[in-house]
Amino acid sequence: MEEVPRRGRPRSQATHAAILDAVREVLVTGGYAEVSMDRVAARAGVGKQSLYRRWPSKAPLVAEAVMDAYGQGWSFDLPDTGDLEADLHTWLRRQAAYLASEHNVALSRALVVATADDPSDGEALYDQLSRPHHDALLARLRNAAAAREVRHDADLNAAAEALIGATLYRIVSQVRTFEETVEHLEGLIDVLLRGLRP
Repeated sequence: MEEVPRRGRPRSQATHAAILDAVREVLVTGGYAEVSMDRVAARAGVGKQSLYRRWPSKAPLVAEAVMDAYGQGWSFDLPDTGDLEADLHTWLRRQAAYLASEHNVALSRALVVATADDPSDGEALYDQLSRPHHDALLARLRNAAAAREVRHDADLNAAAEALIGATLYRIVSQVRTFEETVEHLEGLIDVLLRGLRP
């Protein structure tokens, strides 16, 4: 069966990248409240319809712009080497590398404000950004419980929330270096594992 060619022009990767850059610029300079489809389109030098063809509203647009800041090919999944401590350290180094950039911290702070300002956008942003982090941590902790690396009766949800909460605290407090963030989160991992282990 012959493949039917798609109609219309292919979406330009350069245009897509310019839009995501524009979103991040507006977020850093003005915060989430300043992000609008009109403002982003003007800053990116594209028509507003270019945005609406890709994103139905600003919440998914902002979510993609922030996820893109993590780098292409970002995965929320944690490694599962059979060594929970090593895998959590890999996760925390990823977080620390992201938080070492003042620009990335500013983006994340804008999202924290967004979740407080607009409940509907906040829920959409949580579903697209925070929930995948939480679910990935919880899945890895459950695998560790199944492998008897941690107690079967441990509150794994609370442990996942503590790890995410610690990264959020770093975002809203002050910018830290990679080394300071790693040291802080390593201490948390140590404390958590002491409580989780059988």
